[in-house]
Amino acid sequence: MTVTVQILFDQPQHEIASLLRDRLTRCRSASLVAGFMTSAGIEAIAEPLHRGPGKLTALVIGAGTYQAFQAFDGLLDAGVPPDRLHVHLGFSGPSGGRDNPFHRYRPMLHSKVYLLEMADGTASAFVGSHNLTGFALLGLNGEAGVLIEGGVDEPEFVALRRHIAECVAQATAYDSDLKEAYAWWTTQYVEGLKVEIGRPPSDTENKQTIVVLAARASGPLPKIGDVIYFEMSKALMEFNSLRPEVHIYVFDPLPATPAVALLQLDSAKAKLVCVIDGLQMERGGVELLADFHIDNRRQPDLKPATRPFRPRPAPGMQQVSVRVQGSIPGAFEYLFDRGKAEWAPVYDDALVPSRIDGGQEVTVPADLLPRVGQRWLRVQGLQRVGPAAQEANQLVLWDADPSSGSFIVFSWRRRRGGQRGTERAGTGRPPGD
Repeated sequence: MTVTVQILFDQPQHEIASLLRDRLTRCRSASLVAGFMTSAGIEAIAEPLHRGPGKLTALVIGAGTYQAFQAFDGLLDAGVPPDRLHVHLGFSGPSGGRDNPFHRYRPMLHSKVYLLEMADGTASAFVGSHNLTGFALLGLNGEAGVLIEGGVDEPEFVALRRHIAECVAQATAYDSDLKEAYAWWTTQYVEGLKVEIGRPPSDTENKQTIVVLAARASGPLPKIGDVIYFEMSKALMEFNSLRPEVHIYVFDPLPATPAVALLQLDSAKAKLVCVIDGLQMERGGVELLADFHIDNRRQPDLKPATRPFRPRPAPGMQQVSVRVQGSIPGAFEYLFDRGKAEWAPVYDDALVPSRIDGGQEVTVPADLLPRVGQRWLRVQGLQRVGPAAQEANQLVLWDADPSSGSFIVFSWRRRRGGQRGTERAGTGRPPGD
């Protein structure tokens, strides 16, 4: 008998619940394997299983919600034999850590195979990305799959039966008393995955750094013990309780923009690590000890200071004197966010219906879908947002960001090992811009 393959579907958002229920109604046996399950997914196909509980040969789930395992109990109450339900707990192992004694982020069952064998000697198999969830089966997720149909003994179905049998062999029998444990195990995987997603590179340092990018003017370069004077926003210095380290890069010539300079730190003629020697508030430094000075953040020429050195700071600026300690130890990539950014979706203007089903009617109770009354919008991007309490500081922070045009910038974090680009360089915007 010829085996046919149908692509499900040309549109990613397309329900297959009705197709599954039709085959479940007509089949003599059903073997289902899915990586993840929700109660809505079970309910979407439950009706034919409740009418013919004996036809369910195997149902293997990799992970699920507590409510999904309650739906397992509903199948048992309907007459599904207990030995047909299985939970595949994946693979783990001891981690050796006291806080996390086992590996939470682990290999897990990810198969999605729904094999249905008919009384006439034919079979249907849904193979693809659809988990046993309401969002997947009812056409809200973007999914892809194929429907294979043909003789039950064709090689494709023999291979699928072997795959399902192996999933069953690796799984454990469902135990109604362990619903809370199964849900906990799923949570452990999600928590481990969150750590993987959010883990910063291991070489990132939460070290605040004032980065000064300057052009060499005339005369010698600064040496150890020399004092260099420049100005920064007074509000920024007050905003940070700890005195940051200061790195000064002297170029000849200076790159066109701060962002370009940060990408070309290796070409600097001098790379100086400094410590703050003095801070003068409210233009208090009328006459200062300085060997060099930088008098313009946007055209930063490093010039020898003429004694007596009498700077004229602009209103709102902090007078900063730093002392050269030596050369910057190694190479750094400077990061201009705090590592705890918050984001909000940017929506497309076009509305997308809460159900996208290729024009076919979805005959599933509306209460299976959470918040079914809302209309879904396509997310076309993400934008940075922050707590309202921080809005007053945004102009200050932007003023010390490379995108502001200032060559004296403030880095919240840094990474060792060379210049691989700068996070947010050239992307900052003041509020309302």
